[in-house]
Amino acid sequence: MRITLMLLFFSLWLSSCNKALYPDRSHFLRDGELAPTVDLSTYKSVQERPGQNPDLCIAVAISGGGSRAANFGVGIMLGLEDFEGMRYQNLLKEVDYLSTVSGGGFAGGSYVAALYDHNRLRPDAPFVFGDYVKRRVREALSYSYVGTLVRANFNPRLWFTHVDDGDALERAIDDQVLGYKSRRKDLGSDAPSIRLGDMFIPKGSDLPVRLPMHITNSSTVNTMQIFPFTPDVLEEYGVVGYTHRMQKEVNEFPASYIVPLSVGIKSSGSFPVLISNTTLVSSYSSERPFLHLFDGAMTDNTGYYTALQVLKQETARHKILIIIDADAVGNRYTFSEKEGALFSLGVAARLPSSGLDARRATLVRDIMDACTPARIEPVFLGFNVLLEGNDAMPPDVIKIKDEQARLIRVLKSGAEVSGRDKQILYDLLTYIGTKYTIEPAEQELLLLGGQLIVRLRQKQLEAALR
Repeated sequence: MRITLMLLFFSLWLSSCNKALYPDRSHFLRDGELAPTVDLSTYKSVQERPGQNPDLCIAVAISGGGSRAANFGVGIMLGLEDFEGMRYQNLLKEVDYLSTVSGGGFAGGSYVAALYDHNRLRPDAPFVFGDYVKRRVREALSYSYVGTLVRANFNPRLWFTHVDDGDALERAIDDQVLGYKSRRKDLGSDAPSIRLGDMFIPKGSDLPVRLPMHITNSSTVNTMQIFPFTPDVLEEYGVVGYTHRMQKEVNEFPASYIVPLSVGIKSSGSFPVLISNTTLVSSYSSERPFLHLFDGAMTDNTGYYTALQVLKQETARHKILIIIDADAVGNRYTFSEKEGALFSLGVAARLPSSGLDARRATLVRDIMDACTPARIEPVFLGFNVLLEGNDAMPPDVIKIKDEQARLIRVLKSGAEVSGRDKQILYDLLTYIGTKYTIEPAEQELLLLGGQLIVRLRQKQLEAALR
């Protein structure tokens, strides 16, 4: 308590030392103004993709959660690909927009990269995401990105340059998640990275629309505004430079369409303090030419806000918002064993995620309230689906390794999963930490668990499609 009072007194003393004010109204956003969001009128419609149903528009929001969210998101997408309903089959091919946060961007990016390479190599053959998951996505999502960060922090070559651990992470995302490494084996030094202009085709362009729009969501460090990583938003902020594959690139003109997708995924997943933020170069202000971005979870950990904005602009008759929620704190204890007041530093440690947890308490209600007047059908696909209508009791103790192996066998067999096993699966999935690394059994359970949850939500998905 004494230390807290001393710090408070010191901060008040510092603030009283200022003797003059210097008003400045050159802010990008004035007090109370809304941050820019995606404007679909800038682009060709994603409904122009071959084989799309123009009466159906699906946006998928994939939450943050590190490698847990990445693998769970892919598991859900595999389930959507295998979907067989009364009117539709393979809902994955009908997905028009991906709005992702942090680790969810790895899932969305792996899907877009698979489509990108399929269109390049086998444009006339049917696309099966499951084939790409077996061939390269599993490996990319099991890669230890923690190792990348550690090696970068201990690399003396990076200590005195503008390049940092976050830039090393961006290159690894481009190599692994977005397929640059395998593309380079085929094409050599001419291998391209996937850029925003591959997904966002400007109106009036002769280029065809081949991919869904993948929107990664970051947060501005200085103002804590949501930042959808799209060409039109980058243009509004006057972005002309970025760092890609450890090299700084600055242009004399807006760089909006040539910015690599990996920069957006990395900035969305730059967890505060642990991973260096992303710095973009902007022409908006000559005095303050840099824009700092970090984890999108600080403003919206589900990605639903941006997904909702694009769906509101769509004219399709059926509009569906699928929320893939990989949050793992839903079963946190409300009460405490401790009677006395918590130590100040312990309370401070809760503050970075306090806003996320507070929003989560009203998340479903908020999304429902926003979707209803816009005639958008929300479908929630999270770990909690395993608990709905499930009165079975889990065992007192779960032996993690044994139960992981057993449930993997059960899920692979195609047998009906009992209520008790769903309870155990819930605990095993929510036990997986928020990290950029994953164990083989954890990955397998997340992929299989995602597919199971889609099957459990069959009726809700069919109702949304009517």
